[in-house]
Amino acid sequence: MARVLAGLVSDGAADAYDRLHAAGALPAGTGPGEFDLEGHPGRELFDAGLVTMAGSGDRQRFVRVVHPAIALRRLLDRQHRQLAALQGGLADSWERFATLVAPSTGLTPGELDGEGVEAVRDPGEMARLAAGLYRSPRRLLRATFNARSGHNPTTEGLLLPPPDAIAAGVEFRMLYDTDHASDAWGSHGIEESVLAGEQARIRRSVPVKMMHVDDSVALVTIDRTGADGALHIRSPALLAVLAEWFDALWAAPDTSAIGEAAPAELTPARHKVLRLLAAGLTDESIARQTGTAVRTVRRHVGAILEILGVDSRFAAGVAAVRRGWLG
Repeated sequence: MARVLAGLVSDGAADAYDRLHAAGALPAGTGPGEFDLEGHPGRELFDAGLVTMAGSGDRQRFVRVVHPAIALRRLLDRQHRQLAALQGGLADSWERFATLVAPSTGLTPGELDGEGVEAVRDPGEMARLAAGLYRSPRRLLRATFNARSGHNPTTEGLLLPPPDAIAAGVEFRMLYDTDHASDAWGSHGIEESVLAGEQARIRRSVPVKMMHVDDSVALVTIDRTGADGALHIRSPALLAVLAEWFDALWAAPDTSAIGEAAPAELTPARHKVLRLLAAGLTDESIARQTGTAVRTVRRHVGAILEILGVDSRFAAGVAAVRRGWLG
């Protein structure tokens, strides 16, 4: 059973698991034909509880892997725990930000100014600040954008990373929500931005619009659309919380990269099967959803696993998300 853990552990650990699974057992050690428990792949498998030991004292110790079904279950449980912890961290970060700023309490711009936060109510001023901040980073821009409102902007109005900034190594990281990415104009803007050097990722939901520049200044809307205005922030404490919140969203398992094109072999029919497969549907359910025979679905699933170089349905979903094919 080749690469059963692909996408769930590092490539080196996946290969080490397959080698040990095929051998049945190997003596512990660093020599030829032995299994190195001190190297990174062996240590990763050991820490994940995927290998067992036999023998003690002066006897030769042998290393075995747990059954693939047990290994997958343990890794799934670990991912679920990590996801729960991450979601808790996201909620905590945003709660701390809301507590520090408390825009719903009716604080006036004058009251906010003393804390390194200025309320910006004029839509034109908000747009001017956002455009200026997008083009100003010297190191890192963290930004979020959700579904637009109003009319389509002109092509000249697209915010694109300046070529000289990209050449200098400045990172432009933008998180979009799926509503914006599925909109014709939004999709066009994302494509142009990625071609210009932006690092783009997509999430199902992005609660606010934000520009966060070099950990020194940020502009974040008070509500989802920006209708209630925005906060122009220079407070180090607030900037740190917003950076923590963004970085957690950026690395979250349910955030997908944009920019890697799916190969020609992933036909529209297979892409639809991949989406349903990643959602956890059985072959029978996918067949009903797509109006095809179960045998046809299984052929598509086999082709998808081969394209992704994995050997499990869950690993296929993980690999597809990492490549941005499910955004």
